Amino acid sequence: MKTSKKLDASSRVIISELGKNGRTKLTALAKKLSITPAAVKERVERLMEKNIVRVIGVLNVSELFPISSIIGIEADANTVNILIRKFRTCPLAFHLSKTTGVYNLVIGMVAEDMEHLENRINYHIRNEPGLKHVEVNIGHGAIVPEFRQLRLWQKEKTDTCICFGGRCDECPAYVDLGGSCRGCPDTLFYKDEE
Repeated sequence: MKTSKKLDASSRVIISELGKNGRTKLTALAKKLSITPAAVKERVERLMEKNIVRVIGVLNVSELFPISSIIGIEADANTVNILIRKFRTCPLAFHLSKTTGVYNLVIGMVAEDMEHLENRINYHIRNEPGLKHVEVNIGHGAIVPEFRQLRLWQKEKTDTCICFGGRCDECPAYVDLGGSCRGCPDTLFYKDEE
């Protein structure tokens, strides 16, 4: 298990301010810390090099995907690894962690509505043979964090669904539901309802 990295007070202030607004000017941070902008730039670069901080754009996820879920999964080791491969790059998964206790895998996932969350769970999780138990806790919108990173639209759309590993039009969820499944947001098949 990795140990926690120690941060000094200045680094904590930088992280806190960038967490509030990733576009905070180095000069504003320098003034707040009573150091030079060059020193702030060096500290930010060091934090980035150590993979402690990354400055990115985040979404108000509740505006696009109002259903938020935490899915607890009890499964054999092989099935856990299959599910990790499936959801590691899923654009709608915001959390993926092996755990101890009742569940050995927890997935945090957002969805457009209940129907589409149920489809993803039934067709991409419950159909795995080594699955023992699934518990789904559903919320309506995130309270904290209000803004979150999702891996949406990070590459050119393809015809391959990440979770299914094939084309959406060959996926049981997409086919069995007569095309009412919206598909994966990162595929050409995705039907965004505006």
